[in-house]
Amino acid sequence: MKKLIIPVCILMVILFTALINSHSHAGEQISGGWTSAAATKPEVVAAAHFAVAEQAKLMQKELEPAAAKLRLVSILRAEEQVVSGMNYHLTLKVKLNGTRKKAEATVWWQAWNKETPYKLTAWKWK
Repeated sequence: MKKLIIPVCILMVILFTALINSHSHAGEQISGGWTSAAATKPEVVAAAHFAVAEQAKLMQKELEPAAAKLRLVSILRAEEQVVSGMNYHLTLKVKLNGTRKKAEATVWWQAWNKETPYKLTAWKWK
């Protein structure tokens, strides 16, 4: 019995240390990984408005200028990814010429790029 006390104590210290480390890293965002973001977060809202405005510009180039009226209704879901800047993957409810539709958009944001901090990298109708 006395021979088991030291190995058991060592094992308990190792397990306790692993448990503490796993809880301390739980809230950290991993670079390159997608994490959920609040739809009300100012950066998310700004990215959503940019995505809709940019998509509207692209659609107006392809169609007659007055043919594509696109407006943000709400942000249904948002995720963010730390890259060289930040990626926002957004599920949006929009109005296209008065009709409600869903879309997914990805916006890349670099705060230090003062000239063009945002770039719409993907838009997909759902």
